[in-house]
Amino acid sequence: MIDKNKEELFSEGKTFCMYPWVHLHTQPTAVAAPCCIAKSCETYTGVGNAKTQRLMELVNSPKMSQLRLDMLNGVKNEECERCHFHEEKGIQSSRHFANREFGHYFDEAMSYTNDDGSLSTFKMLYFDVRFSNICNFKCRTCGQEFSSQWEYENIKSNVSYAQSFPKNTNKNFLEDILNQIDFMEVAYFAGGEPLITEEHYILLEEMIKRKRTNIRLRYNSNMSNLKFKDKDLLSLWKHFKNPIDIYASIDHVKERAEYIRNGTNWATVEENFHKVKNTENISLQINTVLSVFNYLTIDEFYKYLLDTNMYSKHSRVSTLYVATTPWHISPQLLPTQYKAKGQAAIDRAVQYMKDKDFHHSKIDQLTATNSVIYSKHTWSEHGENFIKEVKRLDSLRNERFEKVFPELERLLVPTRRIEIPV
Repeated sequence: MIDKNKEELFSEGKTFCMYPWVHLHTQPTAVAAPCCIAKSCETYTGVGNAKTQRLMELVNSPKMSQLRLDMLNGVKNEECERCHFHEEKGIQSSRHFANREFGHYFDEAMSYTNDDGSLSTFKMLYFDVRFSNICNFKCRTCGQEFSSQWEYENIKSNVSYAQSFPKNTNKNFLEDILNQIDFMEVAYFAGGEPLITEEHYILLEEMIKRKRTNIRLRYNSNMSNLKFKDKDLLSLWKHFKNPIDIYASIDHVKERAEYIRNGTNWATVEENFHKVKNTENISLQINTVLSVFNYLTIDEFYKYLLDTNMYSKHSRVSTLYVATTPWHISPQLLPTQYKAKGQAAIDRAVQYMKDKDFHHSKIDQLTATNSVIYSKHTWSEHGENFIKEVKRLDSLRNERFEKVFPELERLLVPTRRIEIPV
């Protein structure tokens, strides 16, 4: 048992996070990590692998045990680099959210914590396990590890980094996860695309069977499907008592949406969005990745959302996340004159929201992007790769970047004609 003061760790500490005590994340590749934004997610080894190991082996792996000790002793661990970066920029981090949501479990968690940082008992209060990369989209901001469609395309086009990512078929690991249902408070389903993932439905039906319908369900979804085989998702959701949180991954509208997230049928996504929005006991919000593709027209995106009532001052906060990877599509890449245009678009979107009396918490999502985008200027490093990848994928997918994004057309000219910040 570890004896630590909760108030000091939560209020004054800059390293403590509840996640390693209540959660274990696995990537679609089965690489395990402390959470979905931990450094291990960028590696092939992580803290272990769910295809070959049991849950408790991963929970008490050497890296996880050391991470807990570091967090308790105020040592910044490299796993948490992204949270530390966000906090330095004044942005609410995942660590902050974890402590608010699961802080009530602190005393019990410490009672299970051994001197070496391992846990004698593990209760998965927060579920976020991804069993495969199955997905029906090929989003420009994504890649083969998170999309089977990307995987197939890479293999078919014979790129040097193409890989095959078989789903996790470790039945012991799945059994371990099912046995954690009795402890779960939050179950977060992402992917890939969770609404076409077999294991998602296995877990939902097991929750219903065990009468654990008070679990709070959360989703990241592209909103393309509300049915899977013989399963009707809206009917299954009716069993659950708490509002179901859905974060719709939508980065733009119409042809821009269909380009950025290849596989999108905008009419279908918009119809499903409104259907879910009007369904009782569902809390819907939009999650947008801000990238090269939508930065300069983000005002048009928000105006459409407001005009069609997809977003209003009564909606949950629509989150705007600045893509920092892949590096060649991050808005940090844009030359300074393009960033100025992007900032002007942000300002116009802010004004639209102010005119409709939006709360500052919603507006802050837009204004906070500036510090991240201007923190790096990477055209000289990644501009050539941006041009190469846009042209390569346009050829494979029969798309035309310059037709969909005329405001960015000149980015495809030779790099010597692009203004590079000093």
